[in-house]
Amino acid sequence: MLKIALVADCIANLTGGAEKQIYELAKRLDKSKYDVTVISLDCIGKTSGEWFTSVGCQYHAFRVVRIYGLSGLLQGIRFYNFLKKEKIGILQTYHFSSDIWGAFWGKLAGVPVIISNRRDMGFLRKPSHIHAYRWVNQWVSKFIVVSNSIRDMVKSTEGVPQEKIEVIYNGVDLPQAPSKIPASAGMTRNLIEGLEANDIVIMHVAYLSPVKGHIFLLEAFKKIIGQIKNVKLVLVGEDMLEGFLQNQAIHIGIKNNVLFLGERKDVSSLLAIADICVLPSLSEGMSNAILEYMAAGKPVIATDVGGNPELVKNGFNGLLVEKEDAQGLKEALLKLIQDKEKRQIMGQNGLSRVKAEFTMEAMMAQYEKLYEQAATPPSAPGNGNIRVLHLVSSGGLFGAERVILNLASQDNGSVTSWVGAINNKHNPHLEIIQEAQNAGLKTAIFDSRSQADLKTLSLIKRFLKENSINILHTHNYKSDITGFLAARLARVKWTATVHGWTSTDSKLHWYELLDRFVLKFAAKVICVSQNNYDRLLQKGIKKSSLAVIANGVDLEQFSSTGSDQGLKKNFGIGSHEIVITIVGRLGEEKGHKILFNALSLIVPQCPDFKCLVVGDGPLRKRLEEQVNDLNLSPRIIFTGNRKDMAGIYKICDILVNTSFTEGLPMTILEAMASGLAIIATRVGAVPHVIKNEKNGILLEPGDPDTLSRAIIGLLKDADKRKALARQAFKDVCEHFSEQRMAKNYKNLYQGLVK
Repeated sequence: MLKIALVADCIANLTGGAEKQIYELAKRLDKSKYDVTVISLDCIGKTSGEWFTSVGCQYHAFRVVRIYGLSGLLQGIRFYNFLKKEKIGILQTYHFSSDIWGAFWGKLAGVPVIISNRRDMGFLRKPSHIHAYRWVNQWVSKFIVVSNSIRDMVKSTEGVPQEKIEVIYNGVDLPQAPSKIPASAGMTRNLIEGLEANDIVIMHVAYLSPVKGHIFLLEAFKKIIGQIKNVKLVLVGEDMLEGFLQNQAIHIGIKNNVLFLGERKDVSSLLAIADICVLPSLSEGMSNAILEYMAAGKPVIATDVGGNPELVKNGFNGLLVEKEDAQGLKEALLKLIQDKEKRQIMGQNGLSRVKAEFTMEAMMAQYEKLYEQAATPPSAPGNGNIRVLHLVSSGGLFGAERVILNLASQDNGSVTSWVGAINNKHNPHLEIIQEAQNAGLKTAIFDSRSQADLKTLSLIKRFLKENSINILHTHNYKSDITGFLAARLARVKWTATVHGWTSTDSKLHWYELLDRFVLKFAAKVICVSQNNYDRLLQKGIKKSSLAVIANGVDLEQFSSTGSDQGLKKNFGIGSHEIVITIVGRLGEEKGHKILFNALSLIVPQCPDFKCLVVGDGPLRKRLEEQVNDLNLSPRIIFTGNRKDMAGIYKICDILVNTSFTEGLPMTILEAMASGLAIIATRVGAVPHVIKNEKNGILLEPGDPDTLSRAIIGLLKDADKRKALARQAFKDVCEHFSEQRMAKNYKNLYQGLVK
C-alpha cells in the first residue's frame, strides 16, 4: 500500500479553496491502495482532525511557529522521525511554509517522491520567498499547478522545467439536479431575507478581502441601480475587512440593494437563487467559486486574471472584464441583466464544461494516475514496458496532433507514452499539450528559440535519458530532423510517422527534401496510407524501413447520439437549415476558395443552408473578404479553432473537404464516425477511405461547378445523405478505430525494442 502524506500550513476552514481540495482528495483516495495522512503545521482553526479520521485518514499536527526558527527545527526533527517510521512514499505539500519546510525534511528523510502544489499567482510573494523556492525545488519530483497561468508563472519565476509540472484542475461536485427554481418568495424567505420575488440576483461568493475586488463591484453596482431598480447584490463570505464594505455600501447609497450574508454553509442552495454570479478578483489561481457557479448552471462574470480565462470562455459561458474596472463590470452586468435568454444559454454552457472537464472524478483520476507513475521507477529498456516520447513541432490542433492524442490515450501496461512538443518561441502553439494535460496524459515541452537551437537538442536528449525512453516517435518536419539528432545523441530508437507532405511554398519544399534525407536513418517510417507508402518508396526510403498504419478515431467520442441545440443556437442556425462544414487550417492547400465559389452558385436553388468554417490560419482575412464579395456573409460562419469538435459535427449534415493535397485527414474519419455525408477531393489517401457514391462522394480538386452540383444533390436528397453516412460509419468502425491503430503501433514498438 502506498503511503501518502498531505502537508498544509493550516487546515482551519474547509470553505477555503486549498483546504477543501485537500479534504476531498484525502476522502476520495482509494483506501485499499493508499494510506493517507493529513498534516497541519498549525492546527488552530475550525477544522479538527476528526474531519479526516472520519474518512479513513490519519491526522497529525506539527506546530511550527516559524520554519526558520527553533520550532521549525524541533518539529522538523519530529517530522523527520515520523516520515522514516511511517515509510512515507509520497510527500505532497501545500502553501509556502509546507513547501519549503516539508521539502527540506522530506529530502533529509529520504522520501522517494516529493510533490509541491502551486495554487495561486504568488501575489503575496516577496523575493525571499522565490529564493527559498528555487533552493528547495531541486528536491521536488513533481509540481502540481491548478491552471496554465500558474504553470507559466512557476516556469518563469522559479525556473522549473516544463516536464516537471503537471496541470490538474480543481474538481467540483455536480448538484444532483441543477436547480432551475426561480427565486420564489417562499424560497427567499427561508434562505435570504430581503429579496423580492421579481428581483434579479447578482451573487459573489468569496471571503471579503481586497484581492477579491468587492470594492469595484460595489462601484459598478451603484451605476446599475441608477438604471434598474429590481436588482440585488448578494455577497457571501467571511468578513476579513471588519465592516469596511458595509460602510462603503452605506456611504455610496446602495445599502438597501446589497445583502451581506457572511459565511454560509448552504452555498449550493444560495447559488440556485442567483441569476448572475460574479468574481471580480485582482488575482486568482483556479477559482473554486467559479467552478461552483458553473456547476449550478449560472452565467459568470469574472476578471481576466490567473486561471479565470481557463474557466470562463468569453461569450460562451460568461463574460471577462479587466481587473479594477468598475465600468467594464457595469457593462457586463447590464448585458446579462437585460438578456434572460443569454443568461440561460451561458449557464447551460458552463454546466456542460464542468461535466466534461472539471468534475471531482476527473480530478481524482489525474491524481491517482500521477501517484502511480511517480511511485513507479522508470523502466529500463527491455523489461517489458515500452516507454515512448511522441514529439511534434505543432502549428495547432490538427490531424497529426489528434493522432498523437489518440495514441497516447490508449496506453496500457506494456506501453507508456509522453506527449511532447517543441515550443517554437517565434510561433508558439501548445494546444496539443493543453489537450493532453486536460486528458491526464504525461507531457513534455522543449523550448526552441530558432530553427537550429542546440539547446533544444540537449533538452530532448536529457529527457530521453532521465525517463529511460525506448522509442522517440516524431510526427512532422521539424520534429523529424530534431528528433533524428537527439535520438542519435541519446542512443535510443527513432521512428517517424509521415502524416502527409503538403508543401505549398518553396520553404516547405526544402523542409520536405531534408525530411526525406533524415527519414532514411529511422528505425521505422510509418505511413498513414498505401498512397504515402508508395510515394516514400519512390523517394528512396527502403522498403524494409516502411510500414503502413492507418489513422484511428475515437469512435465513442464522435459516434454518441444527440445534438447540442444550444450550440446550434449560438451560431444563429435555424432548425430548418442544413449545415455544411469544412474543417482544417485556413491555407491555400485546403481549397476554401473553391468551396466558397461553389456555395455562391448554390444559393439560387438551395438558400436554406449555413456553412461552418472550422479552423484558423494565414488566409483567414482574405477568405472573409471573399465571402463578403460573394454576398455569402449571412451563410458562412468562421468559428476559429474549436476544442468541441464532437459537438460541432453533431450539428452538421455534410462535411466538405476541398484539399489539393492530403495524407489521411482525421477530419474525414471523425465525420464518418459522427454520421455525416461526405464530399471530398480525390487526393492523397482519401480514395482509400471514401468510395465514390458508396460512403461519400469523390471529386477532382479545384472545380467549383462540379462541387456545387454535388452539394445541391445532397441538400435536396436527405435519404442519400443518410445512406452515405450509414455506410461511412460502418466502414470507419471496421477499419479506422483508435484501438486498432494503437494495437498496430504497439506491435511495431515491440518489434523495434526486440
